[in-house]
Amino acid sequence: IAMSAIKSQGPKAISEALLNPAYPRTLRIVMNRSLSIDKYTAAIVEALEPRMDGEDLDKLEEFKKLNPPVDLVEGAEMEMTIRGNTMLYKNSVGGVGQIESAVFCKALCDVFYGKDAVSPGHKEEVIKSVANL
Repeated sequence: IAMSAIKSQGPKAISEALLNPAYPRTLRIVMNRSLSIDKYTAAIVEALEPRMDGEDLDKLEEFKKLNPPVDLVEGAEMEMTIRGNTMLYKNSVGGVGQIESAVFCKALCDVFYGKDAVSPGHKEEVIKSVANL
């Protein structure tokens, strides 16, 4: 609903809103191949850490602990719901947890929707989808 108010303002406004964790969203990661949980968490942490500017780095350890020591198989799903300063997380085995940190949530938005997004194709598809709400 929050994004609906932005959609008529064009792609630039949508892009800016995607960087703001105050606009709720859920990111779903579906594995297209098997991967060790260590590689998955290391990749997320590696993407987040430089965007956190040395603040709330203990939240990266909290994130690691949200993932059980079970490797990811093809089709495994994880969900990250961002709402303001809260990231709700559902891991690949259905366990849930949360991280409270404005810095962490803003960095997570930047990972997926910033100028150096991990998946530019995903970012562009989301911008198009919001415009068509």
